[in-house]
Amino acid sequence: MRQYQYHRVFISTCRADPRSDSIRMYWKDANGTPLGNFSRLDAHLRDQGQQMVCATNAGIYDKQLQPLGLYVEGGNQLRRLNTRKNAYGNFYLQPNGVFVLSERQAYIVETSDYQAELGLWNAVTRYATQSGPLMIVDGQINPRFDPDSANKVVRNAVCLDAGGMVTLAIARNPISFYDFASFLRDELKCSDALYLDGSISRMYPTLEANMGPAFGAMIAVVKGDGGK
Repeated sequence: MRQYQYHRVFISTCRADPRSDSIRMYWKDANGTPLGNFSRLDAHLRDQGQQMVCATNAGIYDKQLQPLGLYVEGGNQLRRLNTRKNAYGNFYLQPNGVFVLSERQAYIVETSDYQAELGLWNAVTRYATQSGPLMIVDGQINPRFDPDSANKVVRNAVCLDAGGMVTLAIARNPISFYDFASFLRDELKCSDALYLDGSISRMYPTLEANMGPAFGAMIAVVKGDGGK
C-alpha cells in the first residue's frame, strides 16, 4: 500500500503485477451468499490457506449485491455483459468498460470492444468486472468529466500503466471525477482507468475498511497456496 495527498485529498493505492502476483475477484462464499465485506473475504481466503494483501470493491451492484454488468470469476461467467447505454447512473456513463484478468495479463476494455470480440475475450478471461465510466482511455481523460465539477464523493478505480502494472486506488476524501482521473494519469502514470464505485467504496487495509454497508464483488491481491 502507498499513500498520497493530492489537492488535499488522501488517496491509498495498491500496485500489483499480473505476471507474478495473484490478482483475483470474489463475490460469494461456498454457500452462494455474497461475502459482502473484507472481514468475510479474509476468513474465506484463510480457509483456503491464502492471505489477503489488499482489496477493494469491484464495481457497481444492485440491491441484491449482484454485479450490474459482466462478472467472471475463475473462468466462470456469473453475470452477462450489460450493453445498455440509455440509463441513469455512473455505470451507464459512456464509455463504460471491463477490467479483465487473463492468466498473466490485465486489460481495461471498452464495453463495445469487448462485445465486438466476445469469443476472443471469453477464451482468455479468467476474471472480469464491468463498470463505468472509463476514466482514462489511451492517456486521455474522459471528455465528459468537468474540471470545475462540484460533484465530489469518495471514489475508487482500477488503472493500468504502460508496463501493464495494475493499481487499485481509492480517494478516501471526496473528489471529482476529473481530479481523480488527473491523479491516476499524472501521478500514477496510468494510461487506462476504470471507475469502480463512489460513496460506499473502501479499501483493505485502511482504517475505514470494514465500515459502511455490504457491497458486491471484490478485487483482491492474495498470496498463499492458491497464488501463482
